[in-house]
Amino acid sequence: MPLAAGGGDVAAILLELGAIVVALAVLARVASRTGFSPIPLYLVAGLVVGVVDDPTFSGDFIEVGAQIGVVLLLFMLGLEYTGQELASGLKASLPSGVVDAVLNFLPGLVAGFALGWGWLAALLLGGITYVSSSGIVAKLLRDFGRLGNRETPAILSILVLEDLAMAFYLPLVAVLLVGGGLVAGISSIVIAVAAAGLALVIAIRFGERLSRVVFHRSDEVLLLSTLGIVLVIAGAAEKLQVSAAVGAFLVGIAVSGQVAERAEVLLSPLRDLFAATFFVFFGLQIDLGERAGVLAAAAGLAVVTVLTK
Repeated sequence: MPLAAGGGDVAAILLELGAIVVALAVLARVASRTGFSPIPLYLVAGLVVGVVDDPTFSGDFIEVGAQIGVVLLLFMLGLEYTGQELASGLKASLPSGVVDAVLNFLPGLVAGFALGWGWLAALLLGGITYVSSSGIVAKLLRDFGRLGNRETPAILSILVLEDLAMAFYLPLVAVLLVGGGLVAGISSIVIAVAAAGLALVIAIRFGERLSRVVFHRSDEVLLLSTLGIVLVIAGAAEKLQVSAAVGAFLVGIAVSGQVAERAEVLLSPLRDLFAATFFVFFGLQIDLGERAGVLAAAAGLAVVTVLTK
């Protein structure tokens, strides 16, 4: 149902969204007082809402809100680092990234075969256990005040390596799922890798020029310019089978100086709002009834991957 289907529908949507935001505010207060991350609370809130009531707002609206949350989280995380720091971090973390891939892809692959699934389904599960949630990691680093820690650049480098690896993995799997051939898969991979490489080069070599173009004395102009560029690059990255999170992160890396300082202040409220929305809507889309039969296997796999992560 479209968001503006009718006056009564709009009123119901606003009431539901308002109630959810108020609930998130209460959960954020609880998390703040206890020193606990609000992420699990947001996820549980989404699960409860999905079980108790079928929300009126559309699935497209949910998906867009969630994606904006991830994009802003990764953009703001990218503002903390320069292109040179990213390049040196990726180079130094490459061996760790290989170990990360081996340790975390194998549990899902083995579990898929153990459950009697086919090779393609097992391959998909391996990718799920390998890649980390960029949004969750970014949120946890900020919640626990660990952005300035010495190990954080290494964590971020591995996270970026995982997302860049998805530039190989996702196009290949997408082609295989629709029954495409190896040539089509390789073509998709080449396009995705070229797009990721181009974005990385632009972020590292032309970041200062981009910052000068975006800069403006007006907060309104700067806010709209920055947000627009972030969304456009993230969307283009997603279109080319590169993670939207990687695109947003690289824009954050490219932005520097006064633009980075003011963008962080201007976009922080939007980041917090949409990040909370992302986690509650993530929980909202989970149907516990459909997953009851695999909860035991999922719990066992979770224990294993906690150790490998």
